[in-house]
Amino acid sequence: MKKILLTLALSFTTLVSAHAAHPQCGETELAKIMGEMKDDMKAIKGAAKSNDTIKVSALAQDLLITVRKADDYVPLVISDKKELTAAQQAEFDDYKKGMAALEDAVTELTMAKTADEQKAALGKIGKSAKKGHKAFKMDCDD
Repeated sequence: MKKILLTLALSFTTLVSAHAAHPQCGETELAKIMGEMKDDMKAIKGAAKSNDTIKVSALAQDLLITVRKADDYVPLVISDKKELTAAQQAEFDDYKKGMAALEDAVTELTMAKTADEQKAALGKIGKSAKKGHKAFKMDCDD
């Protein structure tokens, strides 16, 4: 238990310093994909506000494709190298778990038939995205 706590404490201090701006910050393929996801979500929210369940379902398909693309990339906050250390691999595994949860929520949205089902799925997507951003989004403003 002590080893786990020590590992978590050390990884937290590493994450805090890793959130500093990186020369490639915002210019990676993953950053572009995340931008696409943001655009997809804006379109979905607009369609949901209009209660256009058919459009939400169609847009959710696009979002699902984008989410699946993002799963292959390592966030800069973890590493800018192709080779990962054991600690970085563990963080990347956590990222992939988060992306899988997001994919599940988006899949639920694609299968939702009613506005209420879509609203519930959008809530899950929002929670998943918030958790992922808190853990892995790099602050490029430094």
